[in-house]
Amino acid sequence: MKILIRREVLISIGIVLLVVTSLSSIVHAQSNSGAITSAKGITLTIDFGNGTIRNYQNLNGSTVLDVTSSVLNVEVNWYGPLAYIRGIEGLVGEGAEGWEYWVNGEFASIAVNLYTLQDNDVLLWKYTRPELKSEYDPTFIPGVVFVLISGIGFIVIVYIQTSRRIL
Repeated sequence: MKILIRREVLISIGIVLLVVTSLSSIVHAQSNSGAITSAKGITLTIDFGNGTIRNYQNLNGSTVLDVTSSVLNVEVNWYGPLAYIRGIEGLVGEGAEGWEYWVNGEFASIAVNLYTLQDNDVLLWKYTRPELKSEYDPTFIPGVVFVLISGIGFIVIVYIQTSRRIL
């Protein structure tokens, strides 16, 4: 009977130690989690790509998604834990057209929910369209001239060679 009590006591002590250790790990993880604080004084500019530009001053938020959705109607696509803004104020990107954002003049290439803003950051959204290429290619003309002269030269040589055989 004494042996059974000792085993139960040892198991109970082990469980208590395990729980205490787990709780201290959780508290330690929470204190080092680096909770995201809200950035202040954010400037937000929206360029709709058609001449319409909207400016917002002195906004607060922790991420690009927070700040943008706080003042604008946004359509967000989620890809697992990553958010991408597909539409702003009803203007939705399609095909090669779409929304891109810059923070402090630098293009940002990460999901809008992962970009953490700092105080006084400048956020710019642009609706971009692929540039239409001009159908005129200045390198095309010299190529055409070269092929044309080469072709005429070839025809002349073939004509001369065949006319000598006939005579």
